[in-house]
Amino acid sequence: MPTFKNRQIAIEKTLFVESLTSKLIKHMMGLDLDGNTKALDNKSSSLSLRAKIDLLTDCGKIDKLTYTNLLHIISIRNQFAHNFECDNFEDLPKFIDGIDKPLLKCCPNLSTSKEENLKMGFLNMVDQAFKFLLNEFRGVNNEYQIDAEKLKIRITKDEQKLLDQFGIEGSKNRALVLNKIRELLKEDGHEELDSKINNEILKFRRENPDPLRKSSS
Repeated sequence: MPTFKNRQIAIEKTLFVESLTSKLIKHMMGLDLDGNTKALDNKSSSLSLRAKIDLLTDCGKIDKLTYTNLLHIISIRNQFAHNFECDNFEDLPKFIDGIDKPLLKCCPNLSTSKEENLKMGFLNMVDQAFKFLLNEFRGVNNEYQIDAEKLKIRITKDEQKLLDQFGIEGSKNRALVLNKIRELLKEDGHEELDSKINNEILKFRRENPDPLRKSSS
């Protein structure tokens, strides 16, 4: 009878990777990391892991090697999750042509056990991919921290009312809008908005989809 131990390892490790891809995409889009989304969380409408890594690759956030390894990880996860006959790592080559080669390449210290070599190769492959994604996440985070410092802005009660009126949400977007508004205000500090300011706010709303308007820095 199958032990399901290897299945659990493959699924859990892949879940960690998928969670980080979701956070990286959210961070890139300026979305709240803990906020609910239709496309990036655990819902029936959410993007698949393959779609997420394709998106990150298109954005230049994943290199060729990491992309290839992530595809291997997905294939391995799928076999353990959906194929009852795949119970051990040494079963994988029966169902995924040539998968033993990249796994063994990720196992520098080979032993006499093919099962242990393939298992260690998988764990190392996941670890390498995770570290690469984590490094990209930190890079994006640093960029946002710098942007956040530049966008720090004090909001008056009148400005708060104005932002609420036009449905501009999220500290980053509010700062962007307010900076633009203040550029249009007269130098004497007159706070009454004219049609030009209203038009600028409406323009911002048109150019930013709903998820971005609701994002936070």
